[in-house]
Amino acid sequence: MGEELPPRVRQQLVRVQQTRDSLQYVTALLVQVKQQLAETNNALEQVKGLAAKSVIYQASGPLLFKTTKQKATKALSEQSESLGVRVKSLEKQEGQLRKQFDSLQETLRGMLGQPGPAPAG
Repeated sequence: MGEELPPRVRQQLVRVQQTRDSLQYVTALLVQVKQQLAETNNALEQVKGLAAKSVIYQASGPLLFKTTKQKATKALSEQSESLGVRVKSLEKQEGQLRKQFDSLQETLRGMLGQPGPAPAG
């Protein structure tokens, strides 16, 4: 298999690989952010279930600080909202990258004279 690929095909292959790498990165990041969101929502539910005068400690780096239920609830709610926005953004980015990857891959198949995947049906 000593054939040299034409420059146009090599460039398309590089674009496919770069897009695949970006898609894998965004997908992994999305999984992480979804996990953080689930953990934050779980903590928020736990705090909401506590009595108003409960002693709560909140982590900030390697330190723990005493806080109130109200402050902890507010902080967790804000974090949950922020993570929710990030999830939606990453889902949109993932969808766009997936479409781009499929399109680039199909173009590469055409350049190589390979048939594409059979239509779903």
